[in-house]
Amino acid sequence: MEMLVALGTFVTVTLIVYGLGYRGVGDSPMDARLGGLRYSRPNREAIPDPEAAFTVRVLRPLMRTMTSRVNGLLPSSISDRLETSIVQAGLKMKPGQFILVVAVLAGLLPLALTAMMAAQGKDPKMLLLVFGSATGFGLYGPRIWLLGRVKRRQKEIWRALPDAFDLITASVEAGLGIDAAFNRVIEKVKGPFAVELGRTMREITMGRARREAFLDMAERTGVDELRSLVNSIVQAESMGISIGSVIRVQTGVIRTKRRQRAEEQAYKAPIKMVFPLVLFIFPCIMIIIGGPAVIKMMEAF
Repeated sequence: MEMLVALGTFVTVTLIVYGLGYRGVGDSPMDARLGGLRYSRPNREAIPDPEAAFTVRVLRPLMRTMTSRVNGLLPSSISDRLETSIVQAGLKMKPGQFILVVAVLAGLLPLALTAMMAAQGKDPKMLLLVFGSATGFGLYGPRIWLLGRVKRRQKEIWRALPDAFDLITASVEAGLGIDAAFNRVIEKVKGPFAVELGRTMREITMGRARREAFLDMAERTGVDELRSLVNSIVQAESMGISIGSVIRVQTGVIRTKRRQRAEEQAYKAPIKMVFPLVLFIFPCIMIIIGGPAVIKMMEAF
């Protein structure tokens, strides 16, 4: 009962603080004038449709407001690192939204689970253990998930590079321009690399410099091999060197690195197999081999 009262008090205080903060926006005379002009115009977006869904009328404006405020409170260094990880993971969200997810999982989830366990009459030690475990999951779970998504996406891009740039080399040598060759890769190749390349080509079509667009793609993916390949393409284009030969050489380098990495993983496999052998397989073998002998000895004595 006490936990339910505490949870209700927490939610009430949070909503009151949010309401006071929301009313505090626009206290200056300039904001008041602009606010009057803004709401005096027939703007459909300023006043939500009363017949719209609850998510459109309440949840989305609430999320936008809270996200903007969290983004303003975050230090620039943390916000930049978090935004880089989110972009490399291929997510369409802002750092403030990710922090809100962490806050909900680390704040409301432990309270809800603890209240449910308390309602069932569990021991206080069990309640403390559940609260601590849920808080740790809420704090570190989203970060581990985000880093894992970044690594998986980078691995998919790294695996798609040799085949994709082989197709680019064949297209360039067949007489296509570099932009047409990249568009052909977008049509034939599936996966995150095709998505990032398509975004880059759209930026170039809209007037952005090819050098800036490709370097931005390398930063968005975070793959070192793609970054070196993009730098080689940019230098070859600026110096007038054949792009096809440069791509062929860099593709061979990527294939060599991939083979070396596979060999490295193969060399590590025996060492990684030691712990499962010692902990799981060897005890079972000893039980199967020595079990009958132990039983006979027990019967003899």
